Amino acid sequence: MALADFDRLQLRAWSGGRMEQFALAGIWRRAWSAAQGHEAPHIAPIGHWLARVEAEFVAPAEVHIAERGGQPLAFMVMLPERAYVAQLYVDPHRHGQGLGRRLLDVACRRMPAGWRLHVATANAAGQRFYERYGLQRGAVDRHPATGRERVAFGWRPTGDGATGE
Repeated sequence: MALADFDRLQLRAWSGGRMEQFALAGIWRRAWSAAQGHEAPHIAPIGHWLARVEAEFVAPAEVHIAERGGQPLAFMVMLPERAYVAQLYVDPHRHGQGLGRRLLDVACRRMPAGWRLHVATANAAGQRFYERYGLQRGAVDRHPATGRERVAFGWRPTGDGATGE
C-alpha cells in the first residue's frame, strides 16, 4: 500500500464483523478512559466494552467509522429517528486530526434538521471540541443509568451552511 493511500481518511458505515467490533471496543475503552482522567476509579476490562458494542451498535443505530489504511481510528453511533448522537469517540492518539469533525459532518448530513448529544461534565476536552464545532451548550443533568453528571449539546442549521444553533 502506498503511503498516500494510508494517509487518506475514509468514512464508512461499519460492517459489524468481529475484528471490527474488537477495534471499536478498544477505541471506546481508551478514549473513555482518557476523557475521565483522574475521575475514573476503575476502567472496565475490554470485555465490558465489547459487550456494549455488541448490544448497542445494532439497528436502528447507525455506526460510522473514520479510518486510514483500513485501520479504524474513530467512530460515531447515531440514532437518526431520535436526532441523537449516542456515541462519538476518537482514539486518544489521533486527537487533532479532524476525525471527530468529519464524523459530526456526517451527523449534520444525516440529520439536517438538527440533532443533540450529551457529554460528561468531567470531559472538558470533549466539551471544548463540541463548542468549537459550533454546538450550543444546554442543560446539565444526570445520566439515567449511571448517575454521572452530563451536559447536553445541540446543533441546528443556521441557513448559511455553517454549524450552530
